Amino acid sequence: MTEVIVAAFTVMLASLSGVMFTTSAAGRFLENKLSYLISFSAGVFLVTAGALALEVFELAPSLGAGAVLIVVGYILAEGVHRLMPEMHHHHDDECTRAHGAAARKIIIGDAIHNVADGVIIIAAFAVSGPLGVAATVSIVIHEVLQEISEFFVLRRAGYSIKKALMVNFAVSSTIFVGVWLGYYALASHELEVVLLSVSAGFFIHVVLHDLLPKHHEHETTKSFLQHIAVVAIGAVLMGFIAQSLADSHAHGESGHDDNEEEHHDEDEYHNELI
Repeated sequence: MTEVIVAAFTVMLASLSGVMFTTSAAGRFLENKLSYLISFSAGVFLVTAGALALEVFELAPSLGAGAVLIVVGYILAEGVHRLMPEMHHHHDDECTRAHGAAARKIIIGDAIHNVADGVIIIAAFAVSGPLGVAATVSIVIHEVLQEISEFFVLRRAGYSIKKALMVNFAVSSTIFVGVWLGYYALASHELEVVLLSVSAGFFIHVVLHDLLPKHHEHETTKSFLQHIAVVAIGAVLMGFIAQSLADSHAHGESGHDDNEEEHHDEDEYHNELI
């Protein structure tokens, strides 16, 4: 459970990303490169979403049942998005028209988003340490982008730098609500596949709706292809990290029998977590 708490607190620290904009030079640089960071995070999320989906297929009664559960998770994410469209809000021209009411909606949406992040983190760690780390890395990258965007909105809504950072950090603490909900849900092993399915569905929704570059949003085909290349770089790097974590985890268990003992260790890890 300690590693889950550390992971959640790491995500909370990402809420302070707006501090980078206290210097004008850093602010201008990151604002100009933000679209590439978003594309990079799309690649990272693709790998993590794929890993979560594979775990769902492994735990579900059948391949079809696993697919249905993931689709249900995606539909839930879409429902939340429609109810709270500000939940995924990256910096764009609309930010310049932000006002108090919009800022409050974004804060509420971010709180809901962080609860979902908490559920995803504990569900991933319940499967294995490497998957938990991969999910945490993905969430931190996306959280940095989200919080940079939110910082812009709050500043344009009249918040001081100090107040904007404090609000972001306070709202990020709702991630522990998600951890708490996931912790008690995992007390029933039958709910593990449900939590993983919802997590995978949310990841896929974020990638398709919020992160993947879209041709019509780019002035030229060259710009679009550059962003696709950045997506590929993010996916390759995250795949390498995930594989390295998995190999390290496997070497740590090399003294055990490949089948029976491996399942025993996974059950033991799960029991320690909950």
